[in-house]
Amino acid sequence: MKRPQYVFRPNLSDPQHRRAWVLLQQMPSVRRKEFLVQSILAAEQTDRLEKSIRKVVREELQAVNITAPILSQPQEDIIPDSALDFLSTL
Repeated sequence: MKRPQYVFRPNLSDPQHRRAWVLLQQMPSVRRKEFLVQSILAAEQTDRLEKSIRKVVREELQAVNITAPILSQPQEDIIPDSALDFLSTL
């Protein structure tokens, strides 16, 4: 049975590809395969963890009723009556 093979050809004009390529090149050649395997598994685990957290937060938010307080306009924004009286005399 032949082993599966994958060829990685980064697009060096893409900043993420360029960064991945730099990281891969920093690895000793004998460790690159293990580095790629661990990176792929870590990304998959991160995705699963994020989905789990989102699900839990969504469930908890459904059980809670959150209402934002209605803020009244501060008194200093109101035009004083004396200023309006002055304007009405013009």
